[in-house]
Amino acid sequence: MLDYLVVGLGLAGTAFCELLEQHGRSFVCISDESQQASVVAGGLYNPVILKRFTPAWMAQEQMEMALPFYARLEEKLAMPLDHKLRVLRRFTSVEEQNNWFHAADRPQLQPFLSLNILENHNSQLDAPFGFGEVLHTGRVDTKMLLQAYSEYLRQKSLLLEETFDYNKLEVGSGEIHYK
Repeated sequence: MLDYLVVGLGLAGTAFCELLEQHGRSFVCISDESQQASVVAGGLYNPVILKRFTPAWMAQEQMEMALPFYARLEEKLAMPLDHKLRVLRRFTSVEEQNNWFHAADRPQLQPFLSLNILENHNSQLDAPFGFGEVLHTGRVDTKMLLQAYSEYLRQKSLLLEETFDYNKLEVGSGEIHYK
């Protein structure tokens, strides 16, 4: 008897399995690795849409949830997964610098936009007006995460490595059986 059968072990399936485990729910994940979108995902995160200086949808809430989530997974799986990266916006004019400072004054963007203008020290880049830095940006190594999490579930006998067959699913009142 299971509380949940999780079909697919991509990023969403991994997050759901973690949530179930945190809440003491029983589950098994079934995945045949036929879908690769999460494996090849870039894993980049950036809370600001730089073209218009607007926050990504629910940026603050997403960052408050995602960063601790990946930190817990790093600890659980004993490996680095979240790699901090600098994201810089190249300014093309004083007006763009002013727009940056104006945007940084907005409450939704204050946590994410540095007030320091970074000078260009690379002669190969044309950036006479410098750069603005977006804070709290990085990259999650999605491939490593999914490989390690699959192994974690495998060791706990919580991963069925096969194609889901709906005909083998039995749903009762408050419980499910598979096979």
